[in-house]
Amino acid sequence: MSFIRLEGPQFKTPPCVSKAARDFARGQTCTLRLDGCNGGTDTTVLAHIRRYGWAGVGQKPHDFLAVHACQNCHDLLDSRSASAPIGDDDILRALGETQSRLYAAGLLTLKGSRK
Repeated sequence: MSFIRLEGPQFKTPPCVSKAARDFARGQTCTLRLDGCNGGTDTTVLAHIRRYGWAGVGQKPHDFLAVHACQNCHDLLDSRSASAPIGDDDILRALGETQSRLYAAGLLTLKGSRK
């Protein structure tokens, strides 16, 4: 699958940073669950997905483009550990699970939506 990086003013918005979302990740279970996942909650953080042109070099994407990842999975996601490539299906599943958790906790909302 290939992705074409889009340019334009809509992709140059200031980053969405949420201390509440980052704090909420602590103590959560890992949503990536890759080979080598430690399964615990003590190292889980909000790990940004640095793919698909969502951020430039030295930049983090918006906090809503991140998953709950343990230290081992975070290292794999950021290519800090040698392993097989991570599939887009793993990332999409983890992103959906993370966003569902954030929504249930009231930390992710869509304007005009109803619970």
